[in-house]
Amino acid sequence: MIRYWFEIVLLLFGCISAVVADQAPECRPLQPGRVEYDGPARFDQGLLWEIRSAGGTSHIFGTIHVADDEIVTLPVPVNERFQAAGTFVMEVVPAPEDVMEMAALMYFTDGRKLDALISQPLYRRVVQILTDYNLPEEAIAAMRPWSAYLTMSYPADMRPVLDLQLLEHAQAAGLATHGLESLAEQGRIFSELDTADQLRLLADTACHHDRLREDMEAMKRLYLQRDLKGMFVYGQKHAFADNTLYEELAERLLTRRNGVMADRLKPYLDAGRAFIAIGAMHLPGREGVLNRLVQQGYAVERVY
Repeated sequence: MIRYWFEIVLLLFGCISAVVADQAPECRPLQPGRVEYDGPARFDQGLLWEIRSAGGTSHIFGTIHVADDEIVTLPVPVNERFQAAGTFVMEVVPAPEDVMEMAALMYFTDGRKLDALISQPLYRRVVQILTDYNLPEEAIAAMRPWSAYLTMSYPADMRPVLDLQLLEHAQAAGLATHGLESLAEQGRIFSELDTADQLRLLADTACHHDRLREDMEAMKRLYLQRDLKGMFVYGQKHAFADNTLYEELAERLLTRRNGVMADRLKPYLDAGRAFIAIGAMHLPGREGVLNRLVQQGYAVERVY
């Protein structure tokens, strides 16, 4: 089972130190988050953006990593620019050997089991959730905490998500395809977390999985409305009393990567005729990719 986890991780963490179940985290209540958004307002709305340079015109399309029919069916303005592109760029273009290695690294190979790291009630909740992903309990028991957390963070839909469908269409059309990041780079976002943080993420996600599913549906509605600001703000709607871990993740997953992406887009934008698909949450805000490109001297205009 392979989903579009290339957005945020999937490489080996290294050795996980021993943690006994009675030291593992349990459920904690959610509370209203501290919502922060700093514009610019011109990037609040829109999924398709024209980027002009001296070398030509390219387009950036904000995606959402799901497989819903109404989302993977490209709107006419988006499809027209996609069909006219000479190059396709996305966050990561996974090689088959990378994906196979990644899948192998999702599981313990030294005899350790997930149920030894968390309490039995929490483990049973994890199993209950992950069986919806067509995973047998033997596989779930062998999963590393980060693997279980990431799996349940996405809808249990085995169809290729929007980004991967775009990649398939680009390859079928004979376009040159490029990734802005590597799996190793994305993996380091989580590989630097200690065991306690990995387990905290797993516990929070399992405890509030029903809320997570509701939030995903809300995010999809905002996406279909092309409401980038709404998505950004909604993503901060919930928090915990100690939200330090999630603030750190937001810095790693969005802010830092926005800078990396904006810098690495330069050769494709300067050449022109690139169609670039990256997660919509990377586009808005003062630290978003669109504003960073403006600061680099590119002309950025909304198309759709």
